[in-house]
Amino acid sequence: MAKAHLTLPDGTTVNIEGTAEEVANLLSRFSAPQDQPARTSERAKKKSSARSAAKEQKPKRKGPQTLIDELVRENYFKSKRTIGDVQKKLEEGGHIYAQYSLSTPLLRLTRSKALRRIKDKDGWVYVT
Repeated sequence: MAKAHLTLPDGTTVNIEGTAEEVANLLSRFSAPQDQPARTSERAKKKSSARSAAKEQKPKRKGPQTLIDELVRENYFKSKRTIGDVQKKLEEGGHIYAQYSLSTPLLRLTRSKALRRIKDKDGWVYVT
């Protein structure tokens, strides 16, 4: 079992006991300059890079705002569409949303002037 006694610049005394490899690793960390972080192990670097690669590959989910915006770009709103029409169109693509979940994204797109909202006899209709 290897031992080391170290006094840091701020006066702290550190006593280290362990295998020769463990002691050497800790001594290298303590002797690193204070303005530079201690070097991380290769194992930690591999784990970190594997996590970041997994995040990059993970496809982002699309919410109702993004899906409705795609419908705007596909000129779906060339003719008047009710919120029920939008709901049915999204269901065709496998996206199930309640009408109240679609009203806020439609209103946001109206405020950003991507859509216009017109009061019809049956309610609001949306058009580009």
